[in-house]
Amino acid sequence: MHGTEFRLLGPVGIWQGEQGLGPTAAQQRSVLAMLLLEPGRVVSVDRLVMAVWGEDPPGSARNAVQVQISKLRRILAALPDTELSTSAQGYCLTVDPERVDLHRFRELVREARKAGDGPAGELLHAALQLWRGPALADVAGGWLPGTVGAGLEEERRAVVEECAAIDLRSGRHQQAAAVLSPLVAEHPFAERSVGLLMEALSRSGRRADALALFRATRRRYVEELGIEPGDDLQRLHQQVLEEETSPEPSPTPSSSPAPTPSHAPSPAHTSADPPSDAPSPRPSPSASPPPSASPLPSGSPPAGGLAVPQQLPADVAHFTGRERELAGLDALLRPEPEPGAEAGRAPTAAVISVIAGSGGLGKTTLAVHWAHRVRDRFPDGQLYVNLRGFGPTGSAMTPSEAVRGFLDAFQVPAHRIPATVEAQTALYRSLLADRRVLILLDNARDADQVRPLLPGAPGCLVLLTSRNELTSLVVAEQAQPLPLDLLDRAEARELLARRLGSERVAAEPGAVEDVITVCAGLPLALAIVAARAATHPGFTLEALARELRDARGSLDAFDGGDATTDVRAVFSWSYHALGADAARLFRLLGVHPGPDIAAAAAASLVGLPVPQARRLLLQLTRAHLLTERSPGQYALHDLLRAYAIELTQAYDSEADRRAALHRTLDHYLHTALAAGRVFTPHRTPITLPAARPGVSPEPLAEYGEALTWFTVEHPVLVAVQQQAAESGFETHAWQLAWTLAEFLDQLGHWHDQDVVHTVALEAARRTDDLAGQAHALHGLGLADLRMARYDRARERLLRALDLHGKTGNPAGQALIHVALNLAGERQGRHKEGLYHAQRTLELYREVGHRGGEAYALNNVGWAYAMLGEYQQTLIHCEKALRMLQEAHDGRGASAAWDSLGYAHHRLGDHQQAITCYRNAVELRQERGERVRGAESLYRLGSAQLAAGDIPGARDSWQQALTMFDVLGHPDAGRVREELGRLG
Repeated sequence: MHGTEFRLLGPVGIWQGEQGLGPTAAQQRSVLAMLLLEPGRVVSVDRLVMAVWGEDPPGSARNAVQVQISKLRRILAALPDTELSTSAQGYCLTVDPERVDLHRFRELVREARKAGDGPAGELLHAALQLWRGPALADVAGGWLPGTVGAGLEEERRAVVEECAAIDLRSGRHQQAAAVLSPLVAEHPFAERSVGLLMEALSRSGRRADALALFRATRRRYVEELGIEPGDDLQRLHQQVLEEETSPEPSPTPSSSPAPTPSHAPSPAHTSADPPSDAPSPRPSPSASPPPSASPLPSGSPPAGGLAVPQQLPADVAHFTGRERELAGLDALLRPEPEPGAEAGRAPTAAVISVIAGSGGLGKTTLAVHWAHRVRDRFPDGQLYVNLRGFGPTGSAMTPSEAVRGFLDAFQVPAHRIPATVEAQTALYRSLLADRRVLILLDNARDADQVRPLLPGAPGCLVLLTSRNELTSLVVAEQAQPLPLDLLDRAEARELLARRLGSERVAAEPGAVEDVITVCAGLPLALAIVAARAATHPGFTLEALARELRDARGSLDAFDGGDATTDVRAVFSWSYHALGADAARLFRLLGVHPGPDIAAAAAASLVGLPVPQARRLLLQLTRAHLLTERSPGQYALHDLLRAYAIELTQAYDSEADRRAALHRTLDHYLHTALAAGRVFTPHRTPITLPAARPGVSPEPLAEYGEALTWFTVEHPVLVAVQQQAAESGFETHAWQLAWTLAEFLDQLGHWHDQDVVHTVALEAARRTDDLAGQAHALHGLGLADLRMARYDRARERLLRALDLHGKTGNPAGQALIHVALNLAGERQGRHKEGLYHAQRTLELYREVGHRGGEAYALNNVGWAYAMLGEYQQTLIHCEKALRMLQEAHDGRGASAAWDSLGYAHHRLGDHQQAITCYRNAVELRQERGERVRGAESLYRLGSAQLAAGDIPGARDSWQQALTMFDVLGHPDAGRVREELGRLG
């Protein structure tokens, strides 16, 4: 599916690829879920109230729903072909049902039920892959999951059973067992599921396991329901018993046993169970394979609850030719045995292939197309990254940036990501161990950029594209080279026929041959010619060929010495067909550093209103001069970027280009400042001059909007900040670093934090800007703290403190003391930490900064708690809480409630601690703070246990455990152990 996706089958939300766009609040997710269950139909306010609060809503529920609708509308406003409308009857969300995973699931099931077993099985498997966990997993309240969610789970179970039945009829017994095992673990009383699994195990040659499953099921029925299993299950049991006693040839050595269900009763545990009434011998322990020999079932979720990334770009609609190259890639899945090895022996290292060739040959298109063909062979996910190795801006991606992106794709929580690049790379390789993942590394610069991204164990396949041959990888890592050349004439002719129609191509064979000759078999050139011909059906191909022959000039990278390699002429067709405004926008895109540009940033680049800029961007995408990679995000192919740079340098004056860059920098700086105010409202903002005329900063008013904007624009902001420093905009350079600091710190992008503030410090020093130097040193000190470089952090922070003193900035000094307080806590210097917390409080009071004072009070209280002075904690944190509540600062208030809960618990006032922790949990869940919410739930359970409320403690810890498991939090094991001790 292309574009934006709406999900209900698992965590609820709006997604672009694997990037969540929101909502971040549970109540908003409940409202969104109700609207998506019936897209295009009006949902009443009463039904929305029921969805959020169940049958006992508060008096303010209707107003609260209106607030959530308003917030939801802001998220949806930026999405194409999506409309949230209001009427007297309620609210209606208009969206294509194909973009909603639940409705795609149901449509695939409907198609399967009309088809034969072969296609039906494929359709049902595709439908089940849309489930990413329990339906409606993270909405507010229990009504939606308990009613609608329960019904959806029944739909899923029925489809799993249908799918397994088809697999059994088709002889795919092991695949059926793999699909059924987790289902039976979830629904042990579903007799059809149990029966199908018994049949699958028996047909796989694992009759002892099938009998063990029946005994465990019968015991559960008798002990918990007081009845025997149904007749069908009894008959199947008798049939397996008869087969068990009948001599049959054992499975052939080449057929590996199906995996032991991870949640089904293990034969090792059931062998001591009382035998059933049937007269059969007890199976011997050797009848089942040892658990350690059981492979992970195909399509099972990875261990540890990590996400299954699916990052491949969309496949091309009219892929043509490359049969030899595709066959070469197919051979990677069937490696030749090593000398002396047995046939079919698995490789001992990751398989690597390098697709190499000059720009425009279709390396990426080939790689993506083949990856889609074989994606089912890699059930643990597909990773993709454009390494930007070749481009006019020279902004190649660093290996650390790519590794961090892959960790984010696996949804590794930020707190689990190590500080150093080496440790992050080790974690990335550990995640790939024992998994089958396809990794597509696109547009690589050299071997050094690639090596940190290579897996360290077999099972994965790495596909590389590059304009270099990467010979050292072929030699050292035994990568398989796959050089890519121009299309031959037959392939080029087929490409044009597929895109223009065979009749049109056959009607003008001479013109077609001329086009192929001038385009020199370059796929990019042929695609642009075909696009021009397709959008102008009245043009003869001969006229297009004549125009192409007559055009002169060439892109330097493709100047082979004669007119047959003249690609610039092909680009110029589309460019010269543009209106003046669209042509100017295309040229000025050469000023923007990339890799992507949003519509609002493009508007600022050319100094036009956003709606007008959107229309121009649409013209460029239709002319194939620009690609809309995601809704509202646009990108240039690097050759087209080179062409745009040439054009802007030829036709736009230096003053015009510099003015466009100035507007672009103002756009990102003012938008980032606005996002930062929402992201961290207690932080004292820097003062900016007014943006230049024509700049359109994006209005970001909600926390979720700010977080999404920072996340999407993060690579662009880093590139823009670098460009500002290199282009003489030193003040913009350090100010952009300042706006990025909190996002980079809180999301764990500490290496980027170090890089941008190093650039900022150098820029501020060039202009002798003491304030800029102080802020840059602060950012560097924070990065050092996160990466445990405490001595260097302290040195930089003290230099920043001195500079803030020289410039008369007490609020800046206060922030430095906050960081020094953190350093003291990290190093166990709690008295020193208390001093810095108190100094922060004094400074914020001097300047009358109420928000900063409130946070400082809580920090002082926490510092006292670290010293065991809990009464002082109560005094300071209670005052902080009152101030934060007056300011409607939910983030700060949740921290104060948590601090108070900790102090009351330590003082033995467990009931008061419970109240405080519950308030912290509620606020953190409202803001979607899953990690902190789970931590507060765990502490709440500890307080409940101390108060003697064992059921309450069990419930809180169970909720915390569920969240920790989803997050992959390291505390999950500890909570599980403590739950086990409760009994």
